[in-house]
Amino acid sequence: MMILALLMALAQDEFPTVGAADAKALEKLNQAGAVAIPLAANTNVVSVNFSMAGAKVNDAALDDLKPLAAQLVWLNLGGTAVTDGGLKALAGFKNLQRLHLERTAIGDDGLQHLAGLTELRYLNVYGTKVTDKGLAALKGLKKLQSLYVWQTAVSEAGAKDLNGALATLKINRGIEEPAKPAEEKKDEAKDAKKAVNTKCPISGKDVDPSVTFDYKGQAIAFCCKNCCGQFAKEPEKFIGKVEGFKAPKEEKKDDKKKAINAKCPISGKDVDPAVTFDYKGQAIGFCCKNCCGQFAKEPEKFIGKVAEFKAPK
Repeated sequence: MMILALLMALAQDEFPTVGAADAKALEKLNQAGAVAIPLAANTNVVSVNFSMAGAKVNDAALDDLKPLAAQLVWLNLGGTAVTDGGLKALAGFKNLQRLHLERTAIGDDGLQHLAGLTELRYLNVYGTKVTDKGLAALKGLKKLQSLYVWQTAVSEAGAKDLNGALATLKINRGIEEPAKPAEEKKDEAKDAKKAVNTKCPISGKDVDPSVTFDYKGQAIAFCCKNCCGQFAKEPEKFIGKVEGFKAPKEEKKDDKKKAINAKCPISGKDVDPAVTFDYKGQAIGFCCKNCCGQFAKEPEKFIGKVAEFKAPK
């Protein structure tokens, strides 16, 4: 069911038909610390992720997005220094479908600038200053499907009021986890490996057992998906900090699993056989470590684009 939902979200007919993105604009964003890439091989739409650059990204950085106003459909500003005033620059991004604003300083005034984003399906304002008052600006976003308001001042009453205008919207306040189907729980228990470590090798914090990366047959856990993605890019750089990791006695080049796919699910380019990620016992290939790292953070988001992947029974 999860894979089916992802396939529907990534289907070509979900994206607008637009001209090619400005290559210089993409290059400028990447040089500034963003990850700006095509979202799908057979479309011109793009995804821009500023979360890796963190607080170095401020309102001025949003001006660099303007040449991509037609192509930008996914934007991640999580953990950046953007403010309510800066979000005014997004008002013209009519094709924007997913927007991450978690762990930023934005509040109710910032949401006012999102009122015209009629194609928005996903919005994350976890850990912000948003209150019930700000939610009123979202009532006209008829395509909004998911809203995350953990650790905000949004109340149960405020959430219900918004659902009165958007009946199909799922609002996650972080109060309780939605129940999963019994079959899905069984699959997760079967596929999950116990992590060898209790401390994140990137941040040193306690790990989240649900965020792991399979490295040489052992599950390495992290405190968050960002750290997992960073590790995936350069595992050799951090593996020495994993207290429970045991290096295999012998490792032959021939033992490395061959990627099941020929095209990178992130960029659509040919894969580099040396860059793979083990997902549920199958080696997924990528064109570069950046794409591998992005997949490692949210594999469920992209696995539907790997036609060769066979979900375990």
